[in-house]
Amino acid sequence: MLGGSETGGTSILVEDSRGRAILVDFGLKVFEEDEVIPRKSPIELKNLVDKIEAVFVTHAHLDHVGALPYLLKWGYSGFIYSTEPTRPLVKRVLLNSVKVLGKNSAYSVKDVLETRKRMKAVKFFEEISVGDFSVSFYSSEHIIGSAMVLIRGEKSILITSDFKWEKSMLHYGVQSKIAGSLLYEEFENCDLMIMESSYGNKEVMSFKNLLKMLSCKINKAVKNKGKVLIITGAINKPGEIALMIEKGKREGLIPCNIEVYIDGLAARLYDTLITFRHFTRVKNARTLSKAVKKVDSVTREELVEDGEPSVIISSGEYLSGITSLFYFKKIAPYEKNTVIFATTNIPEGTLAHNVVHGERVIEIDGKKIEIKAEVSILPLSLHSDKRGLVQFARLIKPKKILLVHGSKESKEALAEYLKAYNPIISSENMRLKP
Repeated sequence: MLGGSETGGTSILVEDSRGRAILVDFGLKVFEEDEVIPRKSPIELKNLVDKIEAVFVTHAHLDHVGALPYLLKWGYSGFIYSTEPTRPLVKRVLLNSVKVLGKNSAYSVKDVLETRKRMKAVKFFEEISVGDFSVSFYSSEHIIGSAMVLIRGEKSILITSDFKWEKSMLHYGVQSKIAGSLLYEEFENCDLMIMESSYGNKEVMSFKNLLKMLSCKINKAVKNKGKVLIITGAINKPGEIALMIEKGKREGLIPCNIEVYIDGLAARLYDTLITFRHFTRVKNARTLSKAVKKVDSVTREELVEDGEPSVIISSGEYLSGITSLFYFKKIAPYEKNTVIFATTNIPEGTLAHNVVHGERVIEIDGKKIEIKAEVSILPLSLHSDKRGLVQFARLIKPKKILLVHGSKESKEALAEYLKAYNPIISSENMRLKP
């Protein structure tokens, strides 16, 4: 475990008996300035590059891919394998990171483009032979193109990465995938399962209840002739929210005439959902395209000034993006409006955390903003909760489980439910023999 014992900076090195290795993910610790690469490992990270014969990327979130350009800077010359949708998403997410961080970015646009050249798309279930390893991707239903990684060698290792057990608006859920495919039987009785535990001590809200909550917020804003600003992640959550609102309109929960707009990186990545919709449960491109209207830098000023009730979806999950800050400054000062953070976890130290926890006068770009709009959280999660994690483990029956990607509390709570599978609570730099 080079990183990712707790949330952020995921990086897992798997070595064979001869010291040859494959790397699964190489992510950033996003909100810690002094940790732009995974924490120190027992061996200097740069020295590991000579061992690595292939890199496998599970999905395009920064905490899993944000450090990939370092590998090339350090001399890695092999392929970076991913699913087809992940490849363009990684490029856009990394380029956006360079743009947002500016001079603070540790790599350049050129580094990102070189990383993209090394990426090679593979299909789900396709076997990739690397030395003594055979590696395959299986859908994890977390975001578009996200994958679990099954590694077969002297031992079999399943790395779940982030996964969603239940159905969402865009995805079937791993539960349905497993029920519908005998190929997932390859997981059963694996020697080691490295499983995420983000919500190992929590139950997440169902999409049915999320829709009820969202409908109430939108209806209140419509009644007040106000606007609803929904700030969320850039890749899948905008699509989940847009389809949720469409469902609400069809069921009479939300006024049919309210327009839904999308802006920022979320708008640019929304095209990926449409292009690769065959990786989702939405097969008609029109279903996604008609759910939102795109906004650009020219029309966004008109949108916030037009006086008509509307919903605006913007990326910049923790008020960390240029676009989300623009809308927040325009919408937050008015009582008739509503600001919703569509997430289950807002890290301390972020502007969003301060706002959600009651701060009503904040400073942005040297100007004080008084917040009068209603501020709330829509607890939208694309991770499995405690129930899903336990059900998945009981179905696979691994000989041993390593719990990663979660707080100490969530891992310890989950371990109590999984005693039959010899659970191990991970720590940074842990070396483990399956």
